[in-house]
Amino acid sequence: MAAPDLPLIMFGSKSLLIIFQKTEGHCHFCGDPLRLHKYGCKDINDLGGAWEADHVIQRGKGGKKEAENCLPACVRCNRLRWHRKGNNLRELLLLGLIAKDEIKKSSAVGNTLKAMRAKRLMNNKKRRRK
Repeated sequence: MAAPDLPLIMFGSKSLLIIFQKTEGHCHFCGDPLRLHKYGCKDINDLGGAWEADHVIQRGKGGKKEAENCLPACVRCNRLRWHRKGNNLRELLLLGLIAKDEIKKSSAVGNTLKAMRAKRLMNNKKRRRK
């Protein structure tokens, strides 16, 4: 939970503290603990506890930038969610579980997925250096 001496961080017309406390300082997707002072952390090498305000109704779909429309999400989960709605996110999770099983079995599909993952991570790293 937030320490009382931390500065009140503003988000729209509401404070991030209100958003942070909605889940008692945990990501509303994965449940990992978050750190109030690591809001919007840009250090890709230190994402532990870093979080963002996840818009329940995305801004591009008419959602407001107000605390009432936001929940805390770790950077990783929020970036994976991006513009996806619940059904699409559940489909991604299901496919991810299937992929994980295939990788664990070292099947042909699993090996292909493992190589694709490595390539994507490499491309992401190159893109971020620019």
